[in-house]
Amino acid sequence: MSDRPPFLNNACVRRTLNRFLDKLDNQTFEERSNRLVETIDTKHFPELYSPKEPGEDDVTWHHLRELEAHGVISFERTRKRGLSAVASWEHTRIVALPAGEALIREWLGRPVVDEEMARWQKALIPHLTAFREPGLIRPGNLGRLAQYDPGAVIERLASIPKVLSERSLTLYQLSAQLFWGDSKALRGKEKLIDQLFDIQVAQWLARPVLIEGTYRHGCDGVLIVENMDTFVAASTGQIKSAENLTILYAQGFKGTTSRIRTQSMARFYWSDSPFPDPQWLFQFQQAWFSRSEFPVPIYYFGDLDPAGLTIYRHMRQIFPEIQPWKTGYNGLVEALKRGDGHPMNFADKGEQGLLPDTGCSWMDSCVTPVMKQTNLCVDQEYFQD
Repeated sequence: MSDRPPFLNNACVRRTLNRFLDKLDNQTFEERSNRLVETIDTKHFPELYSPKEPGEDDVTWHHLRELEAHGVISFERTRKRGLSAVASWEHTRIVALPAGEALIREWLGRPVVDEEMARWQKALIPHLTAFREPGLIRPGNLGRLAQYDPGAVIERLASIPKVLSERSLTLYQLSAQLFWGDSKALRGKEKLIDQLFDIQVAQWLARPVLIEGTYRHGCDGVLIVENMDTFVAASTGQIKSAENLTILYAQGFKGTTSRIRTQSMARFYWSDSPFPDPQWLFQFQQAWFSRSEFPVPIYYFGDLDPAGLTIYRHMRQIFPEIQPWKTGYNGLVEALKRGDGHPMNFADKGEQGLLPDTGCSWMDSCVTPVMKQTNLCVDQEYFQD
């Protein structure tokens, strides 16, 4: 950092430099090409025109000339004739030199203002009372909404409590109605919205979980799978070891486990098979919605990666009776032992975190250790028999 020059102790010098920075910080990026000019007048430079002490005017002028010597400003005469009888600063204007901005900011301890952030802060001013924590409204927190006009986004955000008080909407419906038809603009922003308002914005309707099933008459169990392709393969007989199982699949198990056993939130659709026997279906639904025990064992089969294990751990919390489908998992473990897997730090696997404990003794003693030993992952679509 440069030494603080003595002339910064002069009040007129500090005011002049701060005025220039104020003007710079209020300019848009496009306006930065315009040079900043200020005429030396009685309003902004009283020390030169109405000195309170003898010599104050000359001392102030000397300090202003020091700024010129440092390459921060330059002086221009506004009149060419009749200057011999006037003071040196009369009929003169100061030009702020762009090359001196960094030095001025260092001297005054005023870093560059984030222009984008400044736009959002300015747009927020009329709506400050609408939010509990208005400081959370900044581009980095808003995802794709940061691409829109700040004033329009903030106005629409402020209207959320009123909109929800008038009608029940899902998060996606609310998002589409407020943000230019973009149903995904608020996806993942539930926590942010809860923090912005005094009310808990849990008023929107949660999306039902759509569960697709292939029923097998006289089945030996129910198999829940993580991925669509495995569901299709098992449903169409490509996985022979699953032929005597009823197969279920729901997109996004990780994000839906808290709702999947709530009757108002779960929707079953049976495909590629006869509709379940009424008695079996009644018993199954009673068990699924936690009113009785399942008529057959229930299994889970997912990817062998951190996310897949986490899903299984969540499923165990929701379905205490659920078991790992050992046939499928054993097949994936053998693949890992042969080296038929991909490193955990490849693609997005490394972003999923460390391998979690599932709470299942068999998984934690027979499956996870192989993953740790090989440092490999394998997705369930690999399994064939």
